[in-house]
Amino acid sequence: MLTQPCKCATDLALGQHGAEIRITDAQKQISDKSNSASFIVYTIRFQDKEARRRYSDFDSFRNGLARLYPDVLVPPIPEKHSLTDYAHVPNRSKENQAMVDKRKRMLQRFLVRLASHPRLCHEHVFHRFLDGGVPWPEVLNSPPLSTLENDDSLLLPSPSTSHVLKDPDPAFVESENVAEKHAEFANSPLDRSQRRLLRRLGDMANDYAELGTAYNMLGLNESDQIAPTIEKLGFAADTTCSKTQYLVHELEVDFAEHMQEYAQYTRIAKQVLRHRHLKHAQLELIGASLQTKKSLLRNLLQTEDKALQLEADIHHNEQPKPPSTETVSGEDDDFDTHSIEDGFASIDATHIPKDLSSSPDAATYPSSASASAIRASRDRYRKWSSPRKLLNAMSYTLQGMMDVDPEATRRNQIAKLKENVTQLEGAQAKVRQELKEISENIQQELDMFQKQRASELRAMMIAYAKIHIKYCEESVASWRQARVQVDSIQP
Repeated sequence: MLTQPCKCATDLALGQHGAEIRITDAQKQISDKSNSASFIVYTIRFQDKEARRRYSDFDSFRNGLARLYPDVLVPPIPEKHSLTDYAHVPNRSKENQAMVDKRKRMLQRFLVRLASHPRLCHEHVFHRFLDGGVPWPEVLNSPPLSTLENDDSLLLPSPSTSHVLKDPDPAFVESENVAEKHAEFANSPLDRSQRRLLRRLGDMANDYAELGTAYNMLGLNESDQIAPTIEKLGFAADTTCSKTQYLVHELEVDFAEHMQEYAQYTRIAKQVLRHRHLKHAQLELIGASLQTKKSLLRNLLQTEDKALQLEADIHHNEQPKPPSTETVSGEDDDFDTHSIEDGFASIDATHIPKDLSSSPDAATYPSSASASAIRASRDRYRKWSSPRKLLNAMSYTLQGMMDVDPEATRRNQIAKLKENVTQLEGAQAKVRQELKEISENIQQELDMFQKQRASELRAMMIAYAKIHIKYCEESVASWRQARVQVDSIQP
């Protein structure tokens, strides 16, 4: 999904001249708040616009883009920890300047890559970053960057990064595995070996410089026949020193810096894939929650239907009936005036015959008791026959005491569950659509990255070979001239 162009002058200019963005200068400035604190200000020039931004501005700008476009591989910027090292080592001004120049190159590539991106180039925050007339804090405190915390998606379930998907997409599982392998490769000893090689080449250049000085001093003390030859050797050593220093610089610019950016890109790709993973997990959590809510709602609706049916039956049975013409015995009248809830209150124990007292049934249920009284007594006994039944009865009684109107409570729960189900269904549809768009965008980003990676790696390897070929040819030429001078010495 492409970002809609904002149609401002900068947006129109980037479409044709985005590759012309340059960082023309980098100057150290003293902070207004503290005289001991200093920072570097980078001057960005694009056509007739000029902006001065600190590294912290670049950092917050990139973080804002990553939050606005979590499905985009936002280009990397130089690592933060090494940008301020030079400010605290005043006796290494040469190394500090090399570090500043390196940051200039990497930040410029960052801006040029943004200008060539099909979505990020149309972001108005980018256009305002290039405009020096707009203070950067003002951009940070205005939409869309200022409204990122108010995203409605924060109200949805937030899965953990360790959430295991129940139904993962095989294509993106493969992409995650590939990204993990690339990250391992980028963090492999290759980068450390390259850094160690550059450091040793720098030491070798210093050794050649000392060697050339030693040859020149030795030549001053030799005869006219030997002195020119020794000076020629010193010149070859000095030439090798300068060529080695240039080799280190070229390898740093055309190879090492790109390797660092490649390692950063692999970490960015993992973050983007993790974002999609979390969105997929969020969809699964919403689906599980929706299924649970629907099950509860189904059970409550069944309970409500049964309650309504029972209420209808009770209302039907409470209708008046004609009086019965049958004569009820005095014994039955005596039974009906007692409560069955009192167990054997309707049974007169004084009428138990002595000859039946030895019978267990007779001792419990006298012959004078009616069949209905015996059944009621047995049911009453079975009702309280276990502690679990007693606890259930007590729980039901307490619940009835606290819940004055359980029917109203049940209906309120049904209404609330219906509302929750509706909200979850809407959230599910929204997140499903978001996941679809995110998947499409990430796949496009990965395809673009694969092409960019192949092109840049090819250019890096070609540059690496050409730099060494040029270095070897020039070094060999200087030493061949020295050999000619040595061969001219007469024995």
